[in-house]
Amino acid sequence: MISNVVFDFDGTIANSKSAILGIYNQVAEKHRFKPMVEADIPVLSRLSIPERCSKMGVPLYKVPSLMVEVARSYRNVVDSVLAFDGMLSVLQTLHRHGLTVGIISSNATENIQRFISRNGMGSVVQRVHCSSNLFGKDKVISRYLKTYGLTPEQVVYVGDEERDVVACRKTKLRVLSVSWGLDSLDVLTRVNPDSIAHQPTDILQWVAGLNGLPHLA
Repeated sequence: MISNVVFDFDGTIANSKSAILGIYNQVAEKHRFKPMVEADIPVLSRLSIPERCSKMGVPLYKVPSLMVEVARSYRNVVDSVLAFDGMLSVLQTLHRHGLTVGIISSNATENIQRFISRNGMGSVVQRVHCSSNLFGKDKVISRYLKTYGLTPEQVVYVGDEERDVVACRKTKLRVLSVSWGLDSLDVLTRVNPDSIAHQPTDILQWVAGLNGLPHLA
């Protein structure tokens, strides 16, 4: 029986692509990396993280420190970031049916807490777990399970990136990929998640099916 639904934050709940693009370009200018334009995003979304870094001239070893820098700047724009349409209703429905809603993210806890408070999610998101470990998300998930005394059978993960699927395979979590986030549908299909959501209500249908219910409403 599924009792916990864990979400990625940016690109899954938060429609933050434009905000992160602006922050990235500030950081890129400071470190003399290649700037990014909106037209680059569809191309980059089809690439792996190492391939993206190579294309943008960003050394892989610098990525963790750059993520900390981005999260620090994110606090200046978080008030302009909105939730994807329909996500609030999905989180409320999961909570109403007794499921625990959590977030695992490489963003900063203070940014996420501010976002969920401003977007009416404060009463339905019960757990926020953050780590800047971009390439070790499986370890972050394992730590989450251990912290809350959960088994993989009790938890499902909802995310928008290839690395979410890879991490869930390593930790034996079932994983749903969303098609409205950072990674393209081609990339997500390639790593074979358990299911793909094309609209937020698909999340409810998937969770209901796993728990042997016709629907969650």
